[in-house]
Amino acid sequence: MPDLPTLLKSFDRIRIWMAAHALGVTLRPPADPAALANFAARSGLALPDELQEVLLTADGETRKSAGLIGNWRLLPVSEIQAAWGLLTRLAEKGAYAGLVPETQPYLREAWWHPDWIPVAGSDTGDFFCLDCDPPEPERAGQVLLFLADRPARPLIAAGLSAWFDRIARDLEAGVYAYDEMAGFDGEAFLWSALQGKHLLDGREGKLIA
Repeated sequence: MPDLPTLLKSFDRIRIWMAAHALGVTLRPPADPAALANFAARSGLALPDELQEVLLTADGETRKSAGLIGNWRLLPVSEIQAAWGLLTRLAEKGAYAGLVPETQPYLREAWWHPDWIPVAGSDTGDFFCLDCDPPEPERAGQVLLFLADRPARPLIAAGLSAWFDRIARDLEAGVYAYDEMAGFDGEAFLWSALQGKHLLDGREGKLIA
């Protein structure tokens, strides 16, 4: 199988599509590298290179943006830090005690794990996250869907490069429709969570169940 395009090439294709078809999506200027360093220092996490590449290109979306990831907003580093901090504090205080997530062999068994970094949010407490400490180290950086009130923890992709490549190709292929008032149609961009397919090891639609 051919290599995936670079992350920034796929991100650029997504931004070009949004500029032409979804004017409600508004990105912020590049992040200050000091803000990334501050989050890494406070969290004790080494930010994945792919996440740094995205944030240093565009520091997420504005508060009023329509939601680049199918009505989910790409988070700026300040909101990443706030969401991670809140969820981690809640977990430390026992807020999730007794809650049992669905068993997932490629994730640590936890309702919330401090090695997960939120990267896109629904503004309802659910987040797409990067996994910095999977049971298998070679899977570091994989994308999972954290659902605050539900036990499912779907794996979405092997990393941002695989996920953004799929999103770019689907946008260009007309898979998703955008309406100025309603945003993206249906459960846009949740295709892998809904269909049980994952972009792992660069292979489209590889089943891991």
